[in-house]
Amino acid sequence: MISFHNISSIAKYEVTTLLRSWFFRIFALLAIVFLFFFNLIIQVVEQGQNWNFRAISSAIPYVNLLLLNTVQAIIAIFLASDFLKRDKKLDTTDVIYIRSMSNGEYVAGKTLGNLGVFIILNLIILSEALIFNMISDSVTVNWLAYLQYFLIISVPTLLFILGLSFFVMSILKNQAITFILLLGYVAITIFYLNTKYYYLFDYMAYSMPLLNSDFIGFGNLHAILVHRGMYACLGIAFIFLTISLLKRLPQSPYSNKITLLPALVFFVAGLWLGKMHVSTFVLNQQLRENMRTLNDANLAVQQLKVESYNINLNHKGSSIEVTAKLKVSNPTPQAIGHFIFSLNPGLKITRVSYNGQAIEPTRNVHLIDFTGQRLEAGQTAELEFVYSGTLNEA
Repeated sequence: MISFHNISSIAKYEVTTLLRSWFFRIFALLAIVFLFFFNLIIQVVEQGQNWNFRAISSAIPYVNLLLLNTVQAIIAIFLASDFLKRDKKLDTTDVIYIRSMSNGEYVAGKTLGNLGVFIILNLIILSEALIFNMISDSVTVNWLAYLQYFLIISVPTLLFILGLSFFVMSILKNQAITFILLLGYVAITIFYLNTKYYYLFDYMAYSMPLLNSDFIGFGNLHAILVHRGMYACLGIAFIFLTISLLKRLPQSPYSNKITLLPALVFFVAGLWLGKMHVSTFVLNQQLRENMRTLNDANLAVQQLKVESYNINLNHKGSSIEVTAKLKVSNPTPQAIGHFIFSLNPGLKITRVSYNGQAIEPTRNVHLIDFTGQRLEAGQTAELEFVYSGTLNEA
């Protein structure tokens, strides 16, 4: 049975040890002071001049956490990969290892301790930004955005980098080499891979578009959740793998093998989410290419002139139901027997009528192809479209 008392005891010990670390104290103090003056200047001294923050209120917690997350993702490598070396150097292994606890409880306590320290720092920074946000008269407070950005930016990044640091340190057992490899990985992701493959390698969410509109929220919420969920799953998988690699007599001879199952599950889930993330963008790109190709192939098709239109639109949650009536005319000197209209491919047409007669035009992606309805020069006609569904944002 898992002992939550053991986990909490190790977590409390880890929090105490990290809070005594001058390395973390200096980093935390610099972050708090820097972002204090940043918010003071942006929200108070220059209030009314920064239209980015006035127009999009969620930009305040977003920028604060983005700046903090970029640095803490690097600092976390030093602190997380230090736990094995620190235990041996300070002989704390005698205090911890001889206790009746499983490797899972030990690693879980260490993970929660590291997470707790950084979460406290994140909450301090968010509270700091929120206080200035409330003081400022020119910027609206977006309460929900503070929670959203904390869960989207900070938590997945910390889970991933802590798990990766634990895992690499458990394999190499050399802190210097671990530092070099992980800092090299961070440098490559920031300066080269951050925008490659549709932000797939941007584990810090530094370049991924995350602005939250007051009107429509996140414009790419599905892609954000998939991307951040991928890194959270991979981080948890690395933590479970660390349990199996920990060189300590386990409480149970099967405990290390058992942890391989959740490690495999979370690792596969992370890879599946990564594949979903990339394939979504690839399919959207293919859709746009197909639409462009169809448009180019129909450039020579004569266009009717829309004289008037009447649109009746009803919202049904995230979908719409529309009846559109158009009066069209032939502005060319010759008859037209082939013309096209376009409609978002996410919407499904249920009925089309031409001068009151129901017809079945050909639908090709976004194009509605009318062939056989002849309109003489100067003549007019009435078209009616009935369609429904959800817009394809691609």
